[in-house]
Amino acid sequence: MLEKELKIVILMTSGPKTPWRCATPFYIATLMAANEADVEIFFNMDGTNLIRKGVAEKICPALEGNCFSANGGKPKTVYDFMKDAKLAGVKFYSCKQAIDSMGLTEEDLIPELDGIVPASEFVLRAMMADKLITF
Repeated sequence: MLEKELKIVILMTSGPKTPWRCATPFYIATLMAANEADVEIFFNMDGTNLIRKGVAEKICPALEGNCFSANGGKPKTVYDFMKDAKLAGVKFYSCKQAIDSMGLTEEDLIPELDGIVPASEFVLRAMMADKLITF
């Protein structure tokens, strides 16, 4: 596939206020990870709401196209896309300052979250990445 493993960082600032933007980052991250890239998604701003338990399960980005499961069953939620990304090896991190400003605790967050890190950690990881993508 790739000559060297690429490091990709995705900054996820989109959340429940812009549901049509929420599935694509996870779909792209899944495809990149399947092609042997090291992919991390950092949740910040409204994107932090997607890692609150129960939120992403209620968001369907569209009622047509890729939002439906392969067997034509129930629509895929943003949480379904997130779980696909995790299965592909994508790592999820949240900005500590965003978590603190929203008054959230670790118990409020989805189990798929790999860690809560300060903004300074995001900056270092983004600077070392081969690609930085924002949504």
